[in-house]
Amino acid sequence: MKLPEEQPRVGAYLWHWASETPDAEAAVLDDVRYTYREFAGLVELLARGLLAAGIVKGDRIAMLSTSRPEFMALLIAATEIGAVWVGLHPRYRIAEFRHVTSESTPRMVFALPSIDGRRYDKELRTLREEFPLIERFVAIAGTFEGAQPWPDFLASGKHTGARLAEAQACVNADDTAAIIFTSGTTGTPKGAMIKHYGLIRGALVEHERWPSATGLRLLHNMPVNHIAGVGMMGLYPVITGGCLVFMDRFDPGAMLEVIERERVTFWLQAPTMFHLAVTHPRFGSFDLSSLEYIIWAGAPMPRDLVATLYDLDATLATAFGMTELTVYATYSDLDASFDVLAETIGRPDPHYDIRLADDRDNPVGPGQRGEIQARGRWLMNGYFNNPAATAEAYTRDGWFRTGDVAVLREDGNLTIVGRTKEMYISGGYNIYPREIEIAIEAHAAVAAAAVVGVEEPVFGEVGYAAVQLEPGATLSAEQILSWCRDRLANYKVPKTIEIVAELPRLAIGKIDKHSLRENVVNAALGR
Repeated sequence: MKLPEEQPRVGAYLWHWASETPDAEAAVLDDVRYTYREFAGLVELLARGLLAAGIVKGDRIAMLSTSRPEFMALLIAATEIGAVWVGLHPRYRIAEFRHVTSESTPRMVFALPSIDGRRYDKELRTLREEFPLIERFVAIAGTFEGAQPWPDFLASGKHTGARLAEAQACVNADDTAAIIFTSGTTGTPKGAMIKHYGLIRGALVEHERWPSATGLRLLHNMPVNHIAGVGMMGLYPVITGGCLVFMDRFDPGAMLEVIERERVTFWLQAPTMFHLAVTHPRFGSFDLSSLEYIIWAGAPMPRDLVATLYDLDATLATAFGMTELTVYATYSDLDASFDVLAETIGRPDPHYDIRLADDRDNPVGPGQRGEIQARGRWLMNGYFNNPAATAEAYTRDGWFRTGDVAVLREDGNLTIVGRTKEMYISGGYNIYPREIEIAIEAHAAVAAAAVVGVEEPVFGEVGYAAVQLEPGATLSAEQILSWCRDRLANYKVPKTIEIVAELPRLAIGKIDKHSLRENVVNAALGR
């Protein structure tokens, strides 16, 4: 299928495919199926309903939802009229709901009243009572106190006449389409303002880097408030004419069943999700022959996991991106070797301006450590209502600081060795935790490791390593210490190693080092 010329709005691509391939599947969730014609019709009703509710360009629309067609439809509908979509994660607690709401100041909230057995009546009532700026609540399914039912909202926009076309004409590529709050591993989450242009550019580059022979059918089970859920996995199929195969909750066995039943061609996940899938007792019994691509991002993939996935008849690939970048900015080559897949995040894509720089923001060459920095129109518009944080995120010459430290290999691929904010200094040495984690994870009995720096009176900071073992494995902290001593300079060896049942993780699957560090400090203080 031929892509249209680059458009100013993400929704313009939906209308294109609704015209060119109206009967092709656009979105699937269990037994619910939308063709492009039907999905475009739903988006139009939602956009007209927002206009009827008085929503204008720049207003924020918040949504508490799982990964499902209604999420993507409302996202596109809001952006079509110049409104800004904001995701609320189902795992939020009331303090997080308050924070995101107070920061983004939405005029409307769309919500599922119940998700995976959890009712949100108390949280939604609190938002209604504490934030009068929210003018209307809409129940996506079922009902909750003070909410307008979804069918009534859809019916409310049927008579908005030419207003939709007028609103669409006022939207341009550099407008903010969504506000996505950062994970908050190093502090209070900030709302990154994501452009139409970045979302479109990212999808078009993905389409170029990962050409499909049988058609893009992508499994979508990511949180709706995550950049991958919105962009790399969300809008990517819509912009390129593919199909979104939704799962509204993560379950490794059910995920494998969906891949088999729906003939999924693109399996894009965080490494943690792949680990849970391949260790599922019935992993080998599923027909995964439809897969063209197996792609991971967001964290390094353990070598043994890469080896397991190598046995599947699909192209393996890895990429690197983050919320503020909006896009995957680096990609492994389609013929990448095992070592490249297991050790790197690929090479910078030529569409993007990427460099490695030292702590004085001077570019560094091959073999040297440097922070990954980026610049370009595709980056975020800044942090919402936070100019100070926005200014701090960029160098004086306009490069965005990712905080990820990498080494450029001679073959042009980048290896992540740590983060600038995770780096700690012990006895005058700069220590990069990821280097130590890689060494520990090389042990066959280790499933994952996390290293943080903690205060110590003599050396300033020393390393603490939390280690999660493979199921059924036995290994002592002393054995891991000996393992590290054989592989690392003595100043890099962690002072303390603790075997833990499970590492703390964020909702998106990444290890929560902020919580890990707090737990270590509290334990030391006897709290």
